[in-house]
Amino acid sequence: MTVIKPGLFLIMQQCPSRKNLLRRMYLGSRSFQTLCDDYQKCVEAQEYWAQSNADQAQERSKEYREMMEGIEIEIKERINAKENIDAGK
Repeated sequence: MTVIKPGLFLIMQQCPSRKNLLRRMYLGSRSFQTLCDDYQKCVEAQEYWAQSNADQAQERSKEYREMMEGIEIEIKERINAKENIDAGK
């Protein structure tokens, strides 16, 4: 049984139709693994700050949301590039 890393799992939830491609990308690219891991850390931090009552909580939550969005864009770009390569474009 293969264990899916939490960062990869979060990305697979966002792109369920591309699970196999995401798995191949994750296994084949250390930088993609890092990107997925960074995404997981941002999700966890954003969730923490969204529930915090600290003075800076709203600002921190927004910062992590923006980082998550940036990582999501980069992941989508990599997926599209990989699909184009696989399709011979």
